[in-house]
Amino acid sequence: MQSYILLGIAIITTVLSQLLFKQGMLILGGINFSLSNILSLVVSTLKNPFLLSGLVFYGISFLLWLLVLSKMKLSIAYPITSLNFVLAIIASYFLFGERISPIQFIGIFLIIIGVIALAKS
Repeated sequence: MQSYILLGIAIITTVLSQLLFKQGMLILGGINFSLSNILSLVVSTLKNPFLLSGLVFYGISFLLWLLVLSKMKLSIAYPITSLNFVLAIIASYFLFGERISPIQFIGIFLIIIGVIALAKS
């Protein structure tokens, strides 16, 4: 049970990092990835509290994931991380006003059914 709790926290911190990245990019605006502007991109990232916080949560998620892998089978843990997609879609709807299409609803349903089936195996 403790492994599933750790996995749940890892999933939540992953989704939180992605939401922070999105908010940070909304503030930063469009960027051009090239070798010539890599330094200014790093500086802009470090100055943006949302991107910086996203990096911190992403790091926490990474460490939690390593801990989960030390306690669970990869064949169980990794498919459960598909809940990242479900939570990201739902959070994007509420936080960014993104629309959820009927196909996305079907996908969410199928992912949840799959995770339940895995958890019972």
